[in-house]
Amino acid sequence: MREIFYPNSVAVIGVSTSSDNMGRGIVFNLTEFGFQGIIYQVGPKGGVFAGRRIYKSVLDIPDHLDLAVILTPARTVPAILEECGQKRIQWAVVESAGFREFGEAGKKIEEEIIRVAAKYNLRFVGPNCIGVINMENGLCTPFPPLRRIVRHGDISMISQSGGVGMSVLNLMGNEGLGLNKFVSAGNMLNIQTEELLSYFIEDPGTKYILLYLEGIQDGRKLMEVASRSTKPIVAFKANIGQFGKAIASSHTASLSSNDKVVDAAFRQCGIIRVHDATTLGNDLKILRLPAMRGKNLAIISRSGGHAVIAADACEMSGFSLAPFPREFLEEVESHFRASVIKLTNPLDLGDLFDLDIYLKIIDRTLAQKGVDGIVFLHTFNAMMEGQKSRDLFLQVIELSKKYDKPVALYVSTEDQEVNYLKRNLNYPVFTQVVETVRALGLNRRYHGEMLRIRQPKEILSFQVDEKTARYLLEKPHLEKRDLLLHEAAEVLSIYGIPMVRGAPVPDEKEAIKAAKDLGFPVAMKVISKEISHKSDVGGVQLNLRSEVGVADAYQDMTRRIRQAYPEAKIEGVLIQPMVTGGRELIVGGRQDEQFGPVVMVGLGGIFVEIFGEVSVRVAPISRGEALEMIDELRCSAIFKGARGMKPSDLEAVAEVLLRLSQLLCDLPEIREIDINPLRVFQEKEGCLALDVRMILGKD
Repeated sequence: MREIFYPNSVAVIGVSTSSDNMGRGIVFNLTEFGFQGIIYQVGPKGGVFAGRRIYKSVLDIPDHLDLAVILTPARTVPAILEECGQKRIQWAVVESAGFREFGEAGKKIEEEIIRVAAKYNLRFVGPNCIGVINMENGLCTPFPPLRRIVRHGDISMISQSGGVGMSVLNLMGNEGLGLNKFVSAGNMLNIQTEELLSYFIEDPGTKYILLYLEGIQDGRKLMEVASRSTKPIVAFKANIGQFGKAIASSHTASLSSNDKVVDAAFRQCGIIRVHDATTLGNDLKILRLPAMRGKNLAIISRSGGHAVIAADACEMSGFSLAPFPREFLEEVESHFRASVIKLTNPLDLGDLFDLDIYLKIIDRTLAQKGVDGIVFLHTFNAMMEGQKSRDLFLQVIELSKKYDKPVALYVSTEDQEVNYLKRNLNYPVFTQVVETVRALGLNRRYHGEMLRIRQPKEILSFQVDEKTARYLLEKPHLEKRDLLLHEAAEVLSIYGIPMVRGAPVPDEKEAIKAAKDLGFPVAMKVISKEISHKSDVGGVQLNLRSEVGVADAYQDMTRRIRQAYPEAKIEGVLIQPMVTGGRELIVGGRQDEQFGPVVMVGLGGIFVEIFGEVSVRVAPISRGEALEMIDELRCSAIFKGARGMKPSDLEAVAEVLLRLSQLLCDLPEIREIDINPLRVFQEKEGCLALDVRMILGKD
């Protein structure tokens, strides 16, 4: 990718002498940003613009060209790329629009430019993008005329939307954040997001990476690349509602929505996800500070009210207030004009007006072993204390570096002064107390999670008869149906997932016989390939205690199903012994279009979709991740034995998740699995699947 960002010569294709020509904007930006290479202009009518000749074709240019930037009508792009190939140009940025986003005709043009590029081994960004920027050498190829509102820095950005990308650059300029490189990825016909990300991870000038994503083409590749990064990656993932349009065929599909999978995948590979511009700016700022290595926070404030707000935010963000030694507090109090404020943490300096003393207090605070970071809340009048405050901030920055501990800086003053500080301080400046603390919490979580992610991930592999399991899928696949209940139970058994035993029977008479053999009470469940959620139509009858009860339940079940689903074929029923005790979870998994196999666990039973309480991970998962999934559930305290109750066997649940993870990785033919409920018994007593549904893929 380096040649895209560091060309020695650029041909801008699509320039004319017309005043409304957009190609001229590219030439303007290259000049405005001080591009250090040679600029050539190309347009079919020729002429002169900005004192430079406009060549009618790249083939007319006598010199070697490193990069072609194309902004012409879509229909002309294949022929232009053909000429670029003949000219032996290896890299291009295609900014033209009018491809698949405009229908079938545009899609055919895309296919043609893919063919031409492959013919000449030509790599290109786009189409339908606004180009690339490299602040190191002045390369700036977007067509809208730009000003240098963003300073040269160390943040590089990949954006799948040109407009959003420009908005983020404005945000960075306003927040004093420096740009290193920018690329608008567009339709990504040739160069993918993952390739650009891989380049930025290795790029010396890039220290922080920002992604704006509307779609993910290869989720597992994205995870693989991101997990290698030692640089923070912040992602703004939009377009989160499109996957809800399809009707889910199982609880798993509806609960483990694509956006939940994205959340899980990003967490697993160390990508920080944000959902709004404010958080984006704050996260990019806070990650520039030293790592917050513990949870002990000191709050130093000039305003008692702000200190209280910060203390509340501290608790919500999982911090503890570091205890201050008595002698330290007495020393601080000795500088006060009057002893009217009881000193503690938060440290209220409302009676202290000497900013030099502020600096000494911050120095002494950072030096304490029990303090992992500081939130410094400074309210001041810019006219009276502007320069003194600027000097204080510069010295605080040096102290943060000296002790290698973060000092999150909040300021409250006139807008003009805030803007000056953001643009010139070269240090994160926050203007909302709660957001300051929340951002520092992100700093702590990120560095903690990166330590975890960089540890080797041990994936257990269970000995199973995969060949037999795949054989069991052949008949349903040939008959173009999903697995029946007893067939799905057999697959679970092969993978060592415990399920209550049962007897599939074809009719009422055999149901009574099976119930007698198993022993009362029993449960009866309909077997039908047309019925997904059995309990909704009376397809599950529980606690049947006699032969008469089984007969009545069978007749009631068949009557209700025929009324609700007159076309459904009842293959029979499954008779199972009733299982009592324990608590209910749902475990499941599916094949995600972007990320492949994913597993989930949640609150089970009939309320599963009402509460929607689930945790998701991309498979394969480790034992630690399985336990982490369970721990994320708000109901996990109940399973751990809250209020004197005996704890449930969560180790057994974790093993079920691990075995399910392996099953989904081994057998991608299974599109979705629901095990609902999974009855979890007391510690060391295991768990049992009471019901299962397996849905096969259509291919």
